[in-house]
Amino acid sequence: MTEYQKIKQYSKENVLLTDGAMGTYFDEIVREHALCSEEANLFQRETILQIHREYIEAGAVLLRSNTFSANRKTFQEICEKHGCREGYTLAKFIEAGYTLAVQAKEEAARQGKTVFVAADIGPVYEDSDRKKEETIKEYQEIADAFLELGADIFVMETFPDERDMLQVAQYIRKKKKEVFLIGQFSFVPTGYSRTGYHYKTVIKKAVDSHLLDAVGFNCGVGAAHMEKFLSEYLRTYTWPEDVLLTALPNCGYPQIIRGRVVYSESVKYFGQKAMRLPELGVGILGGCCGTTPAYIEEISRQLNKKEKHMVIRMPEKKQKKEKTPKPVKNTFREKLERGESVIAVELDPPFDSLTEKMMDGARMLMGGEADILTIADSPLARSRADSLLTAVKIQKETGIPVMPHLSCRDRNRIAIRSGVLGAYINDIRNMLIVTGDPVGRDEREFTRSVFDFNSIKLMAFMESLNEELFHGDTWYYGGALNQNGARKEKIAERMKRKMDAGCKFFLTQPVYAEEDIEKLSWLREQTGAKILIGILPLVSYRNALFIKNEMPGIYVPDQILSQYSPEGSREEWEETAVKISQKIMEAGKDTGAGYYFMTPFHRVSLIKKIIEVTNHDER
Repeated sequence: MTEYQKIKQYSKENVLLTDGAMGTYFDEIVREHALCSEEANLFQRETILQIHREYIEAGAVLLRSNTFSANRKTFQEICEKHGCREGYTLAKFIEAGYTLAVQAKEEAARQGKTVFVAADIGPVYEDSDRKKEETIKEYQEIADAFLELGADIFVMETFPDERDMLQVAQYIRKKKKEVFLIGQFSFVPTGYSRTGYHYKTVIKKAVDSHLLDAVGFNCGVGAAHMEKFLSEYLRTYTWPEDVLLTALPNCGYPQIIRGRVVYSESVKYFGQKAMRLPELGVGILGGCCGTTPAYIEEISRQLNKKEKHMVIRMPEKKQKKEKTPKPVKNTFREKLERGESVIAVELDPPFDSLTEKMMDGARMLMGGEADILTIADSPLARSRADSLLTAVKIQKETGIPVMPHLSCRDRNRIAIRSGVLGAYINDIRNMLIVTGDPVGRDEREFTRSVFDFNSIKLMAFMESLNEELFHGDTWYYGGALNQNGARKEKIAERMKRKMDAGCKFFLTQPVYAEEDIEKLSWLREQTGAKILIGILPLVSYRNALFIKNEMPGIYVPDQILSQYSPEGSREEWEETAVKISQKIMEAGKDTGAGYYFMTPFHRVSLIKKIIEVTNHDER
């Protein structure tokens, strides 16, 4: 019988008890400085081996290799500290940790004990400049090292979401047919991960992938919060019989005492709380940060008392007392989804508290010229009235659907979630998500950007909120499209990433040239995206000259500038703007899903004229 078959058989008949936290226990018993416990695989091997032995003695059946941080970054730091002989590789570093766990298992086998060893993989280091392909390549390199060593069991733990994990799981399964894969995720007490995903969304996607033999939680929270998460999840979703549920809580929450991290939850209390988890169906149970062999021994003792008589108690699916509110009618979304052309008009929030110009412009469009009004969110990092709150006012007073822009620059994850909830309560359902312009160099000493997200990550966060909170009446959000950016292949690739994160439409930069329409047509064919073609009327020669030379990302051809006479009148310039806009709309009618008008200097009357003239000509 293979190791894979053995662990499958064992887990059908028993709760599979894992070891506790290698890293925090190592820090507790080893006083001298070390980069991490993985460094000790090379220089304090007997210490690591002894920790493995203690967990086995405490009752652990599943032993995780001391390789959680065995990645390129850790390997490089250790080489910088100690020097690495020529030919010593990351694979050799991983081997040093894995073989110690195997040695402890073999010792236990000679004593008649059943022990399984899992190749442990934690999240690799990422920064904003690193390409996703490079991250996945590193995971594959780590997985290959374990596969070369004959690993049949893998645990990927403390991941913030399922995206990288499932790619790694798929890679391993292609390499080896019989392999037992465990996927575990870490969330804070609010239920969100550090990347902004909600646990229900992540767990469901991991389970539905059919790539993992076991899925669940580790780290981030204690046993009480873990029980709460599981209970809530199981009230909503039915857990499949062929996937084990895992739970490895921390023993409470850390405190800093005399410069050391201390977990203060008592062994007995932890054991009592942890033993409520198998009653919910947990099949793999253990401990994470702060849990020493004493904690695992307490769980083992209680399991031995109860396991033979344990009855799995699934939480009752209670009916919600609150009535589901009636969905807000979203005509903009309905038209786009039906394939009808839409008109979006952008209004600028004021720099001060005076809203008269903005509201006059909004009321001017109450005749049906616009399907939606978009509200900018402090473009160029110049502070304006809040886009979400401004959008609420406009929609309530005019009845026209609104689409506030939401920038990643000014709000952290908490503030964004709060703002989104507040806007939703006020019947806002459409949004444009943008990364946001950085704070200007001259203001950085006094004002800092936040950027917890970029636009793609914020879209994924919104997708998670839709699944968690807004069933049946979700946010409908789009993204910005700069057709004048890098190579069109790169633009299409980024568009697809946004669409994978739930983006439903795109608003482009202003279009003035037929070659821009051709590029947008190509992008639409490559991605299938709904594209609203950006139209910014140039209202004077001076305005055209400024946009051409001083607005990054906007391309104004010479032939457009030449149509504006420096000596022209306001009426002549506006007439020119109407004709140019009409020509763009005509050229893009078979490419765009509609048009996105940027209003220059509050001249809504000009935008209205362009729309009316175009509609009249079409009739």
